[in-house]
Amino acid sequence: MLIQRGYYDEALSKIGELIDPIDKVELLTDLAIAIHRHGGPEEWIPGTIEDAMYIARKLKDPAQKAVAYSIIASALGIIGYEEDAVDFFGRALDATDSIKNPVEKGTVLSTLAYHLAIGGYPESALDVFNVAFDTIIGAEMNYTHKVDGIIRIGELMERAGDALPSSKALEFYRMAFDIFDKLHVNQRAAVVEKKIELVNTVHEVGLPEVRESLLEGRYHYALALIEKKYSGVARLIGELEVALWMKRMNNLEYMDIVDGAFKRCENPIFTEANVQRIARLLTELGSLKRALEFARKIKDIHKKSEALKAIAVELAKRQEFEDARRLVESIPDPGVRAEALTEIVTMEEST
Repeated sequence: MLIQRGYYDEALSKIGELIDPIDKVELLTDLAIAIHRHGGPEEWIPGTIEDAMYIARKLKDPAQKAVAYSIIASALGIIGYEEDAVDFFGRALDATDSIKNPVEKGTVLSTLAYHLAIGGYPESALDVFNVAFDTIIGAEMNYTHKVDGIIRIGELMERAGDALPSSKALEFYRMAFDIFDKLHVNQRAAVVEKKIELVNTVHEVGLPEVRESLLEGRYHYALALIEKKYSGVARLIGELEVALWMKRMNNLEYMDIVDGAFKRCENPIFTEANVQRIARLLTELGSLKRALEFARKIKDIHKKSEALKAIAVELAKRQEFEDARRLVESIPDPGVRAEALTEIVTMEEST
């Protein structure tokens, strides 16, 4: 709390009162990261990190040493000392070689993987998570003794996903969901499944703090964050993504968000990818007139055809079959046009 409020002197004095060495390392590195991110006294950073390193080197237990080194490594990565970060991740990995119990070793490896992810190395983190999983699964012991370690891996994968933007979080969530689902940890699996739906919906502006706000139902706070961090077309797409999430959460205010997003976006310059994304979002939002305007601007013939087909199908769902058929006739790709006509005929016949 002291670190979050910027009371660095007081925080540093309190750290010295702690008993647990891992707690000391965590708070020292938290202090260094906070100073780096919030414009504190930069000259404190080297000394603070060195204090954490000193504590880590003194540790005798290989599990504790590995965890401490991984905490320091992730802080170094966040601050921008990449060579030092890689060195300390290597030290952490080396320390795990001395851990005899395979479940403990797998758990420590998953902790290392989590710190790799938040330190800026998500691809390496996925590899180490897989090694952690294999280490526990391959242990020669009763399966029930392995379950707690495997669940811990799932929890750390989920936490890693929580700390990353949507584009990087998805794979961590998928792996966590797979673990929870297979072990029948149903409540946890349901939470992660919702997070997967969220990262797939809010992708352009899927920062951790934006997603956290949306999960908590604080939609206007999420929109305020987007307004602060994005502008132009990126902001427009982000607001449409939030509106779509609100629609999926049955919040009827979503259409007001759509209207406001377009009013606020002045003189936009759209790329082909922007146009495709906006057309898809508007179709899912049910704003079909606007969706059609963007779909017609798509240059890629196949993607334009798919966008027009999606709108035609939505019209058919509303039982506006005549408009849907007229739109199908304008689809340039003959294969997609035939597919769209078949779907609409089937829907019409079933009414």
